[in-house]
Amino acid sequence: MTQSPKPGHRRKPVVRDPWYVRARKHGAISIGVASLGVAAVAALSTSSLTVAPAADAARAADTSVAAHGDIVTEALDGSAPARASRSSAERAPLPSAVEADAMIEGSLYAQKTVPVRADASDDSPVLATVGKGKKLQVTGKTRGAWTQVVHNDLPRWVATELVDDEEPKLAPAEGAISTAACARGSAVESGLQADTVRVYRAVCARFPEVASYGGLAGRGEHATGHSLDIMVRGQLGWDIAAFLQANRTKLGVSYLIYEQRIWTVERGGEGWRGMSDRGGDTANHYDHVHVTTFGNSGSL
Repeated sequence: MTQSPKPGHRRKPVVRDPWYVRARKHGAISIGVASLGVAAVAALSTSSLTVAPAADAARAADTSVAAHGDIVTEALDGSAPARASRSSAERAPLPSAVEADAMIEGSLYAQKTVPVRADASDDSPVLATVGKGKKLQVTGKTRGAWTQVVHNDLPRWVATELVDDEEPKLAPAEGAISTAACARGSAVESGLQADTVRVYRAVCARFPEVASYGGLAGRGEHATGHSLDIMVRGQLGWDIAAFLQANRTKLGVSYLIYEQRIWTVERGGEGWRGMSDRGGDTANHYDHVHVTTFGNSGSL
């Protein structure tokens, strides 16, 4: 049974210490705890006979870790030794670049776009493709309908029917267009417009049998560097003209003249149109393909 408070009785109020007094008390407690910690460490350090075996065990463990290597540390400082998994240890070693060169016995041309496979099988993954007309280095080894090649310094396989020792003839729109300097020299490029240089380099790379070109001259569009004469006769001239027509946008070709006929971009739908007789082989363009460019509109 609880007693009701007597009339007039009041609970004594709780009196708190000021904040600075409480702070001093807490500081004293912290200092005391710290002192106890220091005393404990000192006591442990004096008990060498008891701690030594544990320390020796720790040092032994550290030595064992050092002997086996800290994988993370070694990886960061680059000193980690190669650790081969069982599967990689069982895999046949890849040849070095020198060994790969020693495997090569000749070369064959890709007759069309050739898939390069990891193994001699249609089910083997395609690792790369080689464009028509490109050379493939071969080892001389075959397996059924497959020929072994060296691609990126590694032995690979291609279908035998897709390679041959004869270089295939590229269609006008096939193959890459070279922008590299012509192996015959760059003297003819002097004074030419950018598109005209593009035409010269592309024709030089695709038709290396062409021995002579005419560049800057003191007449007409030759004087401004917009025109190039490719000195050829017969079917080769038409092959060059077809190549330039097929790649007119990339090379910036405006019009072509060959064997007394003219073809222009503006009237391309009309095909090759006849021209009036100007007198001789050179004037009528029987001994060269004349190319005039826009100047600098090509996309290469």
